[in-house]
Amino acid sequence: MPKQRFVFSILFLLLFSMLFLNGCNLKVPKFSPKVAPISTLPAEALFIDKDAIYNRTLALIESAQTSIYVEQAEFDDPRLIQLLLTKSQSGIDVRILLDQWQKANRTTLDQLKSQNVSIQFYPAQKGQINHTKYLIIDQKQALIYGPAWTAAGLSAHDLAVELSGRAAWTTATLFSKDWEFTTTFPLAVAKTSLQPEDHIVLAVNTNVKQQLTEQISTSTKSIWIENSEITEPDLIQALIDAAAKGRDVRLILNQEIANKTPVTLEKLKAKGVKIKYYPSQPELGMHLAIFDNSSFLLSSSEWTRYSFVADHEFSITVPSPASSVNLAQMFNQDWLKSTD
Repeated sequence: MPKQRFVFSILFLLLFSMLFLNGCNLKVPKFSPKVAPISTLPAEALFIDKDAIYNRTLALIESAQTSIYVEQAEFDDPRLIQLLLTKSQSGIDVRILLDQWQKANRTTLDQLKSQNVSIQFYPAQKGQINHTKYLIIDQKQALIYGPAWTAAGLSAHDLAVELSGRAAWTTATLFSKDWEFTTTFPLAVAKTSLQPEDHIVLAVNTNVKQQLTEQISTSTKSIWIENSEITEPDLIQALIDAAAKGRDVRLILNQEIANKTPVTLEKLKAKGVKIKYYPSQPELGMHLAIFDNSSFLLSSSEWTRYSFVADHEFSITVPSPASSVNLAQMFNQDWLKSTD
């Protein structure tokens, strides 16, 4: 008998003996599916519409002890400008990045730069917009915005989310990369974080689309979206596929913008996607998706192919049932006030 076959026979006899001696009660290890992580983000970290968003912004800036990092698509709010100037003059390290193609930003940059505040235009190429919008305090807290810091942006129906766990530090590292890309000088952000893991995923540029596609494809019950515009072909198809699987797919859109793509709207409606249009006042500024009432994604801009390919975009994906239920309640209220 060859050696290999002899060894196999011995192992078979040993296994048979173990089964016999244990009365065939040998336990086979159970393989259970991996449990998806749940974020610790509380519902209190959500700030909806102007007053809540603006007041929290002021409070965070006031609380800064060492540093304030700002990246904004558009910024000309006088009170925030003065507050950042005051904090800079008090010795706080204030760094600001703005999109260079927005007219309002030129006055803001000139005003703050003349007072020795470290403010720069993000070096976007012509035709590319930096839609990234967040505030980072002491590299430990971050407020992720839907709205820009302008009267029009802050008056829209929109959302901001406060991060205080590991994701806040991750936001600081992303800002440092953008600052280095702009100035060639990196910031002194710690290489690791002692903040608690909050299981929030941050994505930039094309990875925003990847996060959206993944969340849509893995949803099992519902996909509720508030966004002024959705035209990216792959996302449109993902929503159609989800509706075909019986998912409750609903869209609240900006009618004026959405009507520019009637073929897309009819295609979605024909495949079972429910669509309503948000009232014109206040304007819909939100770029939000809620999945199964258990997780949500907030992104920086409309979901178009150009946004994902050309622009500088940002998103957070938050697997928090507590926060998602609150947002679902908001969505239901918006759904009732929206029109067919």
